[in-house]
Parts: sequence; C-alpha cells; structure tokens
Amino acid sequence: MHKEIQASYANLQEMARRLKLSEKAYRRAVALARLTPNRTGWFTLMDRFLLTLGALLIVAGIAAFFAGNWAALSHWMKFTLIQCGILGSVLIAWRFGIDSPAGKTGLFAAAFLTGVLLAVFGQIFQTGADPYGLFLTWALLILPWAVIGRQAGLWLLFQLLLNLSIIMYYTQVLHPPDGWWELTRLLGPLVWLGTTVMDSTLASYLFLFNLAALILWEFGNHHGVSWMQGSLFPRLIAFAIMNTVLIPTLIIIVAAGIGNASGLHMISPILWLAATALALYYYQHRRHDLFILTLSLLGAIMVITSLFIRHLMTDSGSLLLLALMVMAQVAGAAWWLREVAQRWEANP
Repeated sequence: MHKEIQASYANLQEMARRLKLSEKAYRRAVALARLTPNRTGWFTLMDRFLLTLGALLIVAGIAAFFAGNWAALSHWMKFTLIQCGILGSVLIAWRFGIDSPAGKTGLFAAAFLTGVLLAVFGQIFQTGADPYGLFLTWALLILPWAVIGRQAGLWLLFQLLLNLSIIMYYTQVLHPPDGWWELTRLLGPLVWLGTTVMDSTLASYLFLFNLAALILWEFGNHHGVSWMQGSLFPRLIAFAIMNTVLIPTLIIIVAAGIGNASGLHMISPILWLAATALALYYYQHRRHDLFILTLSLLGAIMVITSLFIRHLMTDSGSLLLLALMVMAQVAGAAWWLREVAQRWEANP
C-alpha cells in the first residue's frame, strides 16, 4: 500500500530529479497536477493573504488596545478579554478545521495571545520572574498547538521564542553584558538583540540550535511530510543561521585585532565557512533553493570585501579598485546563480 503524497512543486521537482524527466515531461506533470497558476489560484492566494493580514491586524489591535487603555481596565477585565480572544481563536480553528486557512490563522492567533496573557499576568502580579522564563513558558505552552497544527507559522513562532529564551538566559544569567553592549539598550530592544550575536559564544549557541531545527525540517521535507514542503521556514532559519556567524566574522575582520574584540573568537569564522560550504552544496545538488544560495554568496561577498578593506585599503586610489572588485563579485555571483537555475530547468 503506497502512501499518498500531496502534489507540490517541491515534490514534483524531487520526482523529476529521481526519474530524470525531461523538461517537457516535467512541465506536463506540473500541468496534470494543476499547479500552473490560474485565476482561481490567484484568488485563493489573495484570500489567504488577506485573511492572514486581517488576523495579524486584529492581534496587533488587541495589543494596542491594552497599551492605550491599561490604566482604565480592571484586572479581571484584562484577563477576561484576552482569554476570550484565545478561546474564540481556538473555536475558529475547531470550527473550520486546523488544516484550513481560517483554522491555521485562528490557531496562530491563539498562540500569540497566549504570550500577551503571560505578559499581562506578569505586569499585574509583578512575579519578578526573568524575561527568559516568560519566553520559555510561552514556547512550552504553545508546543502542543504547534504539534497538532502542523504549520510553518506556529513552528516559526516556537523557534523565535526559544531563540529569545537562549539570548535572555545567556545575557541575564550566564554572561550579563557590560560596557558598550549594555549601552545599546538605549537604542531599543531590536538593536540590542541584534548586537547580542557579537558575542561569539552566544552566536555559536544560536547557530547550533537553529542548525538543528533546519536539519530536522529538511529531514521531514526529504521524507515527504506534506506540511514541511514549504520554503518559508527553511529560508528564515537559514537567514538566522548565517547572521549568527556572519556578523561576528565581519566584526573580527574590521576590528583592530581579535584580541581587542571582546567576546569574539575564531569559532565564528570557522562556523561561517562550514555553513556556507554546506549550504552551497546541499541547496544546489540535494534540494534546489536559489534564495539560500544567494544568501550564502552575499555573505561571502561581504567577507571578501571586508578583508580587502581591512588589509589592502591603503589610500583613496584603492576606492576604485574596491568598487571594481565589488562589481566583479556581484556579476560573478549573478552569472553563477543564472547558470545553476538554467541547469535546474534542464535537469529538474
């Protein structure tokens, strides 16, 4: 008895690669599977996009409502409104089915509002718990929904919460920041979070954690798990993986010396080289993804350019050479990506 696999571009590409189908046969398979974009498909895509956008705006409106009317609401009113929102979202998911667009959106909204509920609880009762505990508890509470829901959005939220938990635990318990790193808090939480990867140890932890998640996702994708066939999750996780090792590598290059760059050491460049090599091989030969290949080449261009600026920039005349080198790298990367894309089309 054969297991039915949902028709998708990723599945058809894998089938064509294994069966060595010609381009004509591949296009015929796409047409038979009704994956060619048509009017109905575009309307379905727009419907899902507007549904997701509307849900996000509603959730954002709820958060803004609490921020603007915090003092005027009683404790019980705050809890009642949020819990009614969670219950309503879960009922929508149950009514329409967790595999439907409305059900997926409702389940994601419930998971998001769970975090709002925890934040309100902490503000009202002043538990004194560390922020990493909030994110970790939030992740654990929505884990059953992520397992049941089988959607990339919930797993992305779960992954984000665990990343924040690691960052907060490292910066609050293991290695509290000091000096200029702590001053970046004045520029806002997003800027501060971005600067945390300047610590190679923390960046390495985040790199390994996200790499493990990407490997598990690709394993499920390779074995035909239908809800793991999308490209959003691996692309965003690959972006996070590259950033966690690319940023420390660039700082090491432009710093006066490794010894003068506090919190940085050679593990980040080594991990960056390994990640770039593996990405260029896997997403070129095993699973086709032009976005991740482009991301890897962009990181390589940034590193090579930084090395040139650090070691070969001697006078203003070097600016022309730098400009020519950047244009040559970009042109070479574009040519190579085009060749890879054409090779995929010829041998899907």
